[in-house]
Amino acid sequence: MGEYQPDSRSVRPAGTADRAGSRWLRQTRGFTVRYARELFRNKGVLFWTIGFPTGFYLITILTAIPSEVPSAETATMKAGMAISFGTFGAIIAALNSFCEQLGADLEDDRYTLFRSLSIAPTADFAGRLIAGTVLVLTAFLAVIPVALLTGAEFSLASPLAPAVVAVALVPFAVFWMVVAIGVAVSVGNERYASIITVSLALVAYMLTGYNGTDPSSYHGPEFLLNLMPHTLATRLITDQLVADGVLTPPAVPETMIGLALLTVVGAVSLTVGIVVVRTQLYERSVIP
Repeated sequence: MGEYQPDSRSVRPAGTADRAGSRWLRQTRGFTVRYARELFRNKGVLFWTIGFPTGFYLITILTAIPSEVPSAETATMKAGMAISFGTFGAIIAALNSFCEQLGADLEDDRYTLFRSLSIAPTADFAGRLIAGTVLVLTAFLAVIPVALLTGAEFSLASPLAPAVVAVALVPFAVFWMVVAIGVAVSVGNERYASIITVSLALVAYMLTGYNGTDPSSYHGPEFLLNLMPHTLATRLITDQLVADGVLTPPAVPETMIGLALLTVVGAVSLTVGIVVVRTQLYERSVIP
């Protein structure tokens, strides 16, 4: 029997994997910078993600808090409202702004060019997610200083509360950005994508009692508030940053259980997003 000679096509030259990884990181960085510039230079995006939720918060505290409520209780109510409107702005950032940007790329046929280049679809996807997540965090945090100026009082549940908030917002953002990809791919038009996503964000916010924070505005099954990604994340964040007594029943899950549920949602969303980007945007198979 002669000596086994491996097929040269099955043997990767030394350093090929490293070069592929380096190329993927360069592409991801390039896409991240491009998408971040487009998002943060767009005045419409900044208005809807920062100006609109902040203005909504100011109008609400002026019109919805009865004058006879004690000042200490008012300060807590304002803090709860700030979290609610902050996560509303985060939904707008992840859903509307993300979808509108992708819709513009589809409308301008940029993916015809992308498909002809040696681009990793996951690098494009990762770049969009990173830029979108930064916008989501910015939208959420924008309401906090405004709330403090209006007398809202926040109370950390533990020294780890800021980390819990950051961890809760990431899968929350991924879920809504993947929904945005689905809408953009289905519609393929920037204008219609914007209308659909703003409507979807408002409906999700209002029908769940301001993301599960107002007991008088939600009339569905209570357990859903601890299962839907946007209400679960909002309630976990409120539980970490606001004193007790501002959330509608049921009780918020234990922190680690809540974060685990959100992590599962984020992982499933990420998988769906990769499949959609590869098959619908780049017209490639899922594997490899």
